Amino acid sequence: MAGPVSLSLKDFSGAAKASVDKALAAHASVFPRPNYTIGFIPPWWLGIILIDAAEKATVAQATALATDIQRGISGPAAELHGVSKATPGCVCVGGHIICGFIRDPSAVAVMKD
Repeated sequence: MAGPVSLSLKDFSGAAKASVDKALAAHASVFPRPNYTIGFIPPWWLGIILIDAAEKATVAQATALATDIQRGISGPAAELHGVSKATPGCVCVGGHIICGFIRDPSAVAVMKD
């Protein structure tokens, strides 16, 4: 396994936002102008919470969005082991959709300010 890699939280957040913006644009017919927030738990999970979107989308559509988010971030964060092989997915809870990806838990990364 590769050793720890440092990645600036600012750089990672910028790459995450760009990936989410691109993915949402590609899925605008399902998620037009969604109310959402980006969240991540370094270094394993990255995704978005779509507020009150569960009635407007299917699980397959949310999973497709999660897959595009993962693909978009895997390029800018390629130096973080496991991002390109991450597992996209979604959870629907309380009318909200949480979608994104989880990296391999055995991957190691060090997030810095």
